[in-house]
Amino acid sequence: MRNVRLQPFSLLALAFFSVFMLLLSESFALAQSPVGGGMDGAGSDQSRTPFRIKLSGFLNTKPEEGSKVLKLGINSFGETYQFELVKAEAVDDTQIGEAAILQQVGKYGVDFDLIGPRELLSKVGQAEPGSPLAIVGFFTQRNRKLQLESVEIIGLEAQ
Repeated sequence: MRNVRLQPFSLLALAFFSVFMLLLSESFALAQSPVGGGMDGAGSDQSRTPFRIKLSGFLNTKPEEGSKVLKLGINSFGETYQFELVKAEAVDDTQIGEAAILQQVGKYGVDFDLIGPRELLSKVGQAEPGSPLAIVGFFTQRNRKLQLESVEIIGLEAQ
């Protein structure tokens, strides 16, 4: 039997091919992972994909100890509002829980930066202290922006 010697170039090509196949198989396995394998889902704190949420609670109250308190900011007004949270929910995706929505709360000076039509921003800005609000909008985790879709003062119906 004859000894076959591989040329240095062939060895290098074989090594690169092996590494490429290994990386390809790893990335395929991660993509198939049910947890997302490092991929950014809508609930990830680095996600750029907006998803619809609803925040229910009271604006500018003196919250009881142990209450969840959020800071809502409106840059165009130069104001920050305290919001005592009762419930946070993803409107269209039941897989996203309250913990995913609130994962960045307390890490920054403003938890939710409210943006949108001036009339909706004004409803928040002009609400009386203690007003029960339901705020619905598209939330982007990465920059903590909440694009307002509706702001409702709970208990007050249009007549």
